[in-house]
Amino acid sequence: MTIDLRGIGDAVRTAATGRGQTVAAFARQALVAATGPNALAMEQLDVPASPSRSVAKLHLRMDEREAQVLIFKARALGLSYGEYVGHLVTGTPLPAPVAQRDADRRALRQSCDQLAALAGDINALIRLLRLAQGAEAARQFGDRMRGLEADVRRHIDLASRLVADPEDIR
Repeated sequence: MTIDLRGIGDAVRTAATGRGQTVAAFARQALVAATGPNALAMEQLDVPASPSRSVAKLHLRMDEREAQVLIFKARALGLSYGEYVGHLVTGTPLPAPVAQRDADRRALRQSCDQLAALAGDINALIRLLRLAQGAEAARQFGDRMRGLEADVRRHIDLASRLVADPEDIR
């Protein structure tokens, strides 16, 4: 669409620039205001849902400080700028920051190692009891066995949090 500004082009460009907008965005805002509050409600997004998730290129104009914040936040989450903006636009939850996901994976590995050692101790205890070499050897494992339930619960809570959302594990 072309709009004949009939001599007010300079004033429109100055007003748009003053608001940090393009002339097209400024004109659209004026048209929405003139149409009334129901104008945006009538607007429909005509993009078919596609399982192939085709990619469209989009250029944004924004304040330099806002652009720097966008770059910083996208990098902290391990997302591209487009993925980050896409999450914000669709209201999709953002993944945990990369550093947090890495820390969670390290904690999960450590927890798995501890559970593996604990399983070995349990097997050793079972062998001792089977050999009937008695109560003294079994008591040596007592302190480690008392914390078994708590250790397992901590591990399961951590593992559950990491695997609950496949998007969160990268």
